[in-house]
Amino acid sequence: VNRDIVSGLKYVHLTYRKGIRVDKAVYMVGSYGPRVEEHEFMTPVEEAPKGMIVRGSYHIKSHFTDDDKTDHLSWEWNLGIKKDWDE
Repeated sequence: VNRDIVSGLKYVHLTYRKGIRVDKAVYMVGSYGPRVEEHEFMTPVEEAPKGMIVRGSYHIKSHFTDDDKTDHLSWEWNLGIKKDWDE
């Protein structure tokens, strides 16, 4: 976001397994005025759950949104939790 004021920018990701939402994470990034330089934001480190029950494929929908519900960037990605990566 540049050349614009953004208020209440946040990063949201929704995690789905077999079509059912299993997690929602929201990270407040902040409010910013127009500026030329890039801004970097690091989320806290999360550890993947362990155990046989949580193994499988997950589909994650991520996006940056603001207080006005403007979607600035969105993307989808997949995550696989496995016991052995040779499978």
